[in-house]
Amino acid sequence: MSEAPARTEWIWIRHAPVQGQENRYYGQLDVAPEPVAPALAAAIARRLPAIAVWLSSPLGRTRATALALKPGVDTIPVGDFTDQNYGLWQGRGFNDVFAANRTLDWAHPVEIVPPEGESFLDLATRVYAGIERLTDHYAGHTLISVAHANVVRSAIAHALGIDLATALRIEVAPLSITRLGCRIVDGAPQWSVGCINLEVAG
Repeated sequence: MSEAPARTEWIWIRHAPVQGQENRYYGQLDVAPEPVAPALAAAIARRLPAIAVWLSSPLGRTRATALALKPGVDTIPVGDFTDQNYGLWQGRGFNDVFAANRTLDWAHPVEIVPPEGESFLDLATRVYAGIERLTDHYAGHTLISVAHANVVRSAIAHALGIDLATALRIEVAPLSITRLGCRIVDGAPQWSVGCINLEVAG
């Protein structure tokens, strides 16, 4: 009897809430996260495997969140998992940007490119590449990736094969957990979903 294909587990965690950026595009600004309450950090940590490869984006808020959940962890920064680059919109309020750009097709935001920035499609393209590369490299292992809401939405879209417009409608709360799994069967990846946007009570 042949062995079942090795399963690669992806556990995505959105970083903790950020400070002073309500209703703003902060994207690749390296803004600080709020502290994670010890009781909440412990409750989340209890849902995570003891042995895993920890990843983060290069931004400090993801590394700080990882350290709150697993003190002393040395995350591997993955450039493909950096938050969306909103270019000249970074630091500006949502309403301000909308008022100044009413001619953009806001009903179809996937391909909107902020000045000197990138679209959600651009972000998803690099996230897909990173997932495929790391799933191959760490086949059969568990990966815990602390990242950003649109990165997690992209990972869900990649796993389920859904369009990005639909993915943008998925709620991804701060510190929520999304679990995805991949097996290679007959040379092709087969993805499954364990949970999406699981919020843990502290």
